[in-house]
Amino acid sequence: MSTTSKTMTVISRLAIIIALLSALALIGTLVLYFQNIAIPALVMAFAVWGLPLAFILGIVVVIGNIVKRRNT
Repeated sequence: MSTTSKTMTVISRLAIIIALLSALALIGTLVLYFQNIAIPALVMAFAVWGLPLAFILGIVVVIGNIVKRRNT
């Protein structure tokens, strides 16, 4: 397995983990909001920025795989 493949594997797994944690933060934000509890800034920030970050990392993996296939 090449270094590029290992890197893409790590990035794709990181994107999946971030997406899952962001989805949980979104659920937590909704629960806290409807219970009239103050939402911690870290939870709100992760809920807002987690999915776009995971999407960008996913695009990086797709583009990396396209470049890798064109080079072979």
